[in-house]
Amino acid sequence: MSQIKQKVQWPKLLIASLIILHILPIWVFRYFPSQDGPAHVYNAYVLNSMPSTESVLLRDYYQVNLALFPNWISHLVLAGLMYIVPPLIAEKILLSLIIGLLPISFFYFLNYSTNRTNREINFNLYGFFGFLFSYHYLLHMGFYNFSLSVSLYFFTLGYFSRYYAEMALDRSGILKLSLLLLLCLMTYFCHILSFTLVVLSLTLFSVVKFYPRPGESWASKWRQVVAILIALTPLYLIVLNYLRTSGINQKNQQEEIGQIWARLSNPDKWFYLLNTQVLVYFTDAHQLITRMMLVLLGLLFMVTIYRRYIQKISGTSPEISDQRGLPYLMLSGLLTLVYFVMPWSIGSGAWINDRISLFILPVLLPFLSQDFSKYIRYSLLILIIGLSIGHLAISCRYYYPLNKSIQEFTSGVELIEDNKIFLGLSSDFSPAVTNNAPFTHNEYVEPFVHVINYYGLNNKCISLSNYEAKYDYFPLNWKRKHTGIIDYIVTWKLDPNYPEACGDNVKSTHNLDVKEVANRLQFDYDLIHTTDNLALYRHKTNRQ
Repeated sequence: MSQIKQKVQWPKLLIASLIILHILPIWVFRYFPSQDGPAHVYNAYVLNSMPSTESVLLRDYYQVNLALFPNWISHLVLAGLMYIVPPLIAEKILLSLIIGLLPISFFYFLNYSTNRTNREINFNLYGFFGFLFSYHYLLHMGFYNFSLSVSLYFFTLGYFSRYYAEMALDRSGILKLSLLLLLCLMTYFCHILSFTLVVLSLTLFSVVKFYPRPGESWASKWRQVVAILIALTPLYLIVLNYLRTSGINQKNQQEEIGQIWARLSNPDKWFYLLNTQVLVYFTDAHQLITRMMLVLLGLLFMVTIYRRYIQKISGTSPEISDQRGLPYLMLSGLLTLVYFVMPWSIGSGAWINDRISLFILPVLLPFLSQDFSKYIRYSLLILIIGLSIGHLAISCRYYYPLNKSIQEFTSGVELIEDNKIFLGLSSDFSPAVTNNAPFTHNEYVEPFVHVINYYGLNNKCISLSNYEAKYDYFPLNWKRKHTGIIDYIVTWKLDPNYPEACGDNVKSTHNLDVKEVANRLQFDYDLIHTTDNLALYRHKTNRQ
C-alpha cells in the first residue's frame, strides 16, 4: 500500500517542484523584462487609484472604458491585487499565475483528452512540455492577457473532453454546457484570438465526436452534437461582432484574401514555425533548445504514425482501435493552415501568426504515442525536463543584466513628486552596456520601450508615454490632450538630434513635438539626477 502511495505522490512532488523552479526567477529579480508589461502595471495602478479623493489629476486626464472588450482580466487582477500589495508585487503574482497555470493546464488537457483517470493525471509524460512553453516570446512582449488565455484555452478543451458525453439539452447537460460557456467567456475577456481558436476547436471536436460510446445510436449522437453547436452559436456571434467593430473594411478584406497564396509560400513564416521562434525572445541561443524539442517531437510523431498505421496493415499494432488522438492531429493541421493563411495583423490586432503558432505543437500532444517501456519513458521525462530547465537558464542569463539596466533606468523614481506629469525620451531603447556587465542580444523584445511608466507608480502621476490610453480596447482612455508644461522629463541614451518618445503615439495624442521638447531641456529644466545613460529633468517652475 505504501509503495502505491509513493508511486502516486512522486509525480505530484516533481510537478510542484518544477512549478516553483519556473516561478522563482520572477521573485528573484526585481523586474520582469517585458516590452509592454510596465504599461499594463501602470494602467492597472491608475484604475486602482482613480476612486481616491487624492487622484484629481488622474481623473482629469483619464476615463474608464467600460465596454465589454478583451484585455480586461489582467488589468482587473492587477488592480485588485494592488489593494493588498504594491504594484510590482502585484505584477509578480500575476506572472506567477500565468507561468504556473500553463503546465497545470497541459496536464489537465492531456489527462482528459487521452481519457485517463484523475489519478493518472500526474503520470502524463507530455504534460511536462508545459514547463518549456511557460516562458515564451509573447509573455516577454508583455502580452499578459493573451498569456493567461493560453492556459484557459487548454483548460476549456480539457473540460470539454472530460464532459463531452454528458452535454445535452437536459438539466445536468445544460449545467455542464453553461460551465463550458463560462470558460469560453473568460477566454474572451483575456484575448479575442484565443477565444476564436477555442470556438473553432470546440466546433471541430463536436462534429468529429471523438468519444463514441459502444452501442450509442446515431440519433443520440447527433442530438449531442446539435446541443453543443447551439450552445456555441452565441460565441460565433461575439466573434462576428468583434470583427465588425474592429476597424476592418471590405477593401482590406479583399486585399487580404488575394494575399493568401503569398502568405502560404512566405519563407519567413516557414522559418518561424520550423524553428519554434515563439519560444525565442532574447537571444538565438533559445533555438538550441527549440530545435532539440522539434527533433524529439518529430521522432515521437514518426513512431506514432508507424505504430498506428504502418503496423495496422500487418495487424500487430497495439493501438489499432485507439483513434482518440485523430481529432488533435486534425486540430493541429487546422491551426497550421490558419497560421499560414492569416496576416500578421487584422484591424487593430497584431502578432496574429506568432500567437497561433504557440498552440500548434501543444494540441498535437494527445495524438502522440506514449506506450513505451519504463526506461524509455524515464529517459523522455528527463530529456523534456532538461530542455525546460535549459530554456529557463538561458532566460535567467539575460534577466540579470537587463535588471541592472532597468534599475539604472528607474533610479530617479523617488525624485518624482506626487500628482505631476512626466514624459520619457530616448534615442536608443537598448539596455546599458558596460565593461562590468557586457550585454548583447537579438532584439526580438525591447524591454525598455515602456519602462518609463514605472515612474508613475505610487505617486498618482500622469505618464504622457502611456500608449494604452489611446486605444479603445484597453480599460483606460485619454480624457483630454495635455497642454502646458511637462513637470518631469526622463531621458535614456538621448541624442538631442534624434529624440523619440518612450511609448508611441505621443505626438498624435498630445500634439507634442518631441524634438522641440528635447531642445528646451537646457533652457526650461534643471538636471536633478544623472547616471551613465539616464538623465532626469525637472521643470524650473517646480523648484522647491
